[in-house]
Amino acid sequence: MLRRLLQGFDARRQGATLTVLGLASLAARGLVFSALGLELLALAFWCWARAADDAVEQVRRWSWLRRPAQALWFAAGVHAIAASVPAWPGFAHMGAAALLPRLEAGGVVWAGLELLAALPLSRPYSDVSGPLLVMRPWLPTLLPAAGFAVLWRNADAWVPVPEIRRIAEALLLLTAVLSALRAFGRRQWIASLRWLTITDSALGALLVASAAVRPQVSLLLWLGACGGRAFMLAGELRGATSRRGTTLPRMWRAASWVGSAALSWPLLIRVGFGPGGGAHAVRFFLTAVPVTLTAWIAVRRIVKAPERRQMMRRDAAVTLSHFSALLTLVLGPLALLLGWWLGFEASWPGSVISLLPSALGGGAAFALPKRKRAAKHVVQPTAGAAIASESAPRPRDPLPRGFGALARGLARGTFRNVTALERWIVDALGRLATSVISPLRDLHTGDAQEYLLFLVGLSVLALVLPFLR
Repeated sequence: MLRRLLQGFDARRQGATLTVLGLASLAARGLVFSALGLELLALAFWCWARAADDAVEQVRRWSWLRRPAQALWFAAGVHAIAASVPAWPGFAHMGAAALLPRLEAGGVVWAGLELLAALPLSRPYSDVSGPLLVMRPWLPTLLPAAGFAVLWRNADAWVPVPEIRRIAEALLLLTAVLSALRAFGRRQWIASLRWLTITDSALGALLVASAAVRPQVSLLLWLGACGGRAFMLAGELRGATSRRGTTLPRMWRAASWVGSAALSWPLLIRVGFGPGGGAHAVRFFLTAVPVTLTAWIAVRRIVKAPERRQMMRRDAAVTLSHFSALLTLVLGPLALLLGWWLGFEASWPGSVISLLPSALGGGAAFALPKRKRAAKHVVQPTAGAAIASESAPRPRDPLPRGFGALARGLARGTFRNVTALERWIVDALGRLATSVISPLRDLHTGDAQEYLLFLVGLSVLALVLPFLR
């Protein structure tokens, strides 16, 4: 009995179980639980990659998931040391009390940013599908969700550190802009949805860093925006169920628009009209760019999926897609109402101006005329007869042909040039570090025994130096 159970527990179920356990660990409080959750998530991707047909490439592609877990283990170790520093005599005058919180915040931010595609080492991971064949297009959405969970759950470890918080805000803002441009430049709707989850998660992490609303409110706002993208992506894998019929596309347009506007509204208020003496035009404009693009994509690219059947199948009046769209539609406004109840306030001009980016993006998507496409008829033989059916159009941005191609090309070129520059900087820093470390490697011949003697010498020197002071 146990043998049959283990045989039925294939790689798909192993990865699903590890993913559920990992996400549950990420929801718990504490750096150790967060590090354990990322370890389980990386192990789940490893199990799925090992079971793929191209196992060697899949394992190599997703091996970087160990780095965020290592960064969190480092942060957890530094936190344990910082908790015992006051009991260690001699550490206060060495500046450890000021250095250790920065190291802890750096480890947390490193883990969260890498999962959010905010670092050059893992920037383009959302361009490829996941390792599991059945759910390949959907699996990369787990990573930005895990990155937001790390930054949200451990906000008290990095938000109070000003230097680390400013660096994280700059990288998150750049990520939000680049992911929105990438989603706009991709012609495939599934790829655009994956990049929009990164945009929503980056904006949600910026909202956490700004401390504009309470943590529970920022979590609900992120769920209303990013959760809607995940529902739509799951619907695309089930035969585009979120775009079937007449009512569902309209519901999802409204839900996506409202979710994005609710997430960005308190962030834009804090960025542009928060404490600091007036509006910060540059930061407000940079934050408004991904908000406007996200609203445009969410409204413009959700097109009705034509029915290929000659006879329509009778479905239930209210399906899971209807319920998901309704939940996404009401979650953002309810979260804003909860934030107002908990003390969130907005000035009169700032609250109106902060709504303009999402209103302009969605309004322009509604107002511009759609380019009509000629129906293409495909002959399909069925039982000796040929049935003409309309082929399903690919859901893409129906801009005018010349302007749409130019805009998408500009978005793709900007993303590629920025990522190429980032890779060049990382390679240059790697070569510099190699040239600096190479003299240290030449201190010994590479023999294991000689290396151990070298470490013993360093340990003895560390013990003797305090007596020579």
